[in-house]
Amino acid sequence: MKRIVSLWFPKLSTDRLARASKKDWSDRAAATVAWHDGCPRLVALNPHARAAGLRPRMRLADARALLPDLITQAGEPQADLRLIEAIASWCDRYTPWVAIDPLGGALAPDIETACSVGGFGGDAGLLLDVTGCTHLFGEGDAGERALLADLVTRLARRDLSCRAAMADTAGAAWALARFAERQADLFCPSRGQRDALAPLPVEGLRLDPPILETLLKLGLRRIGDLYPMPRGPLVRRFGDRPVRRIDQALGRLDEPIEPRRLPPAFRTRLAFAEPIGRAEDIAAATSRLLAALCRQFEQAGVGARQLEIALYRVDGSVDRTSIGTSRPNRDNPKLMKLFEERLGELDPGFGVELMILSAPEVETWSGTQDALPDQDSPGIASGLDGTIDLADRLALRLGSENVVRLLTRDSHLPERVQIAAPVSSKPAAEGAWRRIANLKNARPTRLLQRPELVEVTAFVPDDPPSVFRWRRHAHRIVRADGPERIADEWWRPRPDGSRPPAGTQPPVRDYYRVEDDDGGRFWLFRDGPYQLAANGQPTARWFLHGFCA
Repeated sequence: MKRIVSLWFPKLSTDRLARASKKDWSDRAAATVAWHDGCPRLVALNPHARAAGLRPRMRLADARALLPDLITQAGEPQADLRLIEAIASWCDRYTPWVAIDPLGGALAPDIETACSVGGFGGDAGLLLDVTGCTHLFGEGDAGERALLADLVTRLARRDLSCRAAMADTAGAAWALARFAERQADLFCPSRGQRDALAPLPVEGLRLDPPILETLLKLGLRRIGDLYPMPRGPLVRRFGDRPVRRIDQALGRLDEPIEPRRLPPAFRTRLAFAEPIGRAEDIAAATSRLLAALCRQFEQAGVGARQLEIALYRVDGSVDRTSIGTSRPNRDNPKLMKLFEERLGELDPGFGVELMILSAPEVETWSGTQDALPDQDSPGIASGLDGTIDLADRLALRLGSENVVRLLTRDSHLPERVQIAAPVSSKPAAEGAWRRIANLKNARPTRLLQRPELVEVTAFVPDDPPSVFRWRRHAHRIVRADGPERIADEWWRPRPDGSRPPAGTQPPVRDYYRVEDDDGGRFWLFRDGPYQLAANGQPTARWFLHGFCA
């Protein structure tokens, strides 16, 4: 059974300003202001302003009439959004599945007129899927209640007003966080959402204002009042929205919520009794986490392609760094050597109270047992792995985009069978180049960046060349092998940049492997079959494309 936590920050905007050492926002009535409907209106209010009778959406002129000494400031929706994203990042310490609450419009639909994350009111929320995570705080209901208490206590220490509720569904948790009257009602036992939601107002179903007004006029003020009503008349009167919201809240209908970051496939955490800050302690903790994660990899038969270490500091901030590998890896010493390149970049701040190591990207482990090198293959065990390890270290220092390798591409054209990609890119699938490379006529060891035009003389037009001139130097051919015909990709330009006429067959290339009297070996091709134009000149041209070993 899923367990969802809904976090509601009813005063996010004012809490942000109060946290910014603005004493007036804590001691006097204050509000943020935004233009709406052609006049400035109040958006978010601190408790002193609410106690004075001010409300969101009130015109600023009316608010000044009631409270002349009201402190105002323009709303900053982007600052509110950055704060809620920072809180969401901090909540990763409890679960990797965290989403900025979309259920009640936590993201303002009109950010120009509603200067807060949640629209008028300055509130915002988060959703946490803590399924399988509560055992870290205790067993059963006790662990779930302890997680809720720890979450609210830590946020309160950072001067953030918050209400947290837990239930089996996101809709039930959302409604309890915002409308439950007693603190004890914020925790809903498993499969108990029907009874927990019954006394809540119908606003907890997140219905449109016209539907809510009609329900209230009919005397249907509580969610429980809708339970015994026949569904047919309810749908005919209000549409399917009320019925769907009830089913989502009670768990009869799934309501998926997209996390802000994809949950990693593997994750391990280490909490400290006292905050740590020395580089040696952070490195030792990383090694311990890495050993535990590698054991998980072995059990699952996978290797890591990307690892991320996160430091949760005592001031509520989070610092992260990551490493990547060019192939699946679960070798603890080698991965730790890569992390040593990055741990120096982490700032422990005033101390680290929790570290989490996760693997956002893994692949099936295809490695074999390491073997000692023998006389016949001295470099198989060490040389290949050493090259890969070197590439991984260079990618960490220079950036993965600056360390590249060649990957195959499914094309018959020699100049298009390979592409440069970051060293951490996944290997390409078996393509045309791999199939062609297995033939007896292997490709040249070196290709020119672009085929170069040459002048060719042949005894018979369709015969291999006897002499060709390249870069003002004549080469006399003594041996030739071919032709090997390769069809061009008709949708791409030809070597000279031109395109074949519409409706014609794709042009072909006839390749020859030739050797001159000096021992040089070349790869030539004729662009199309030999034909004569109207002026008597041959239409086919010859190009030099590469050099053979």
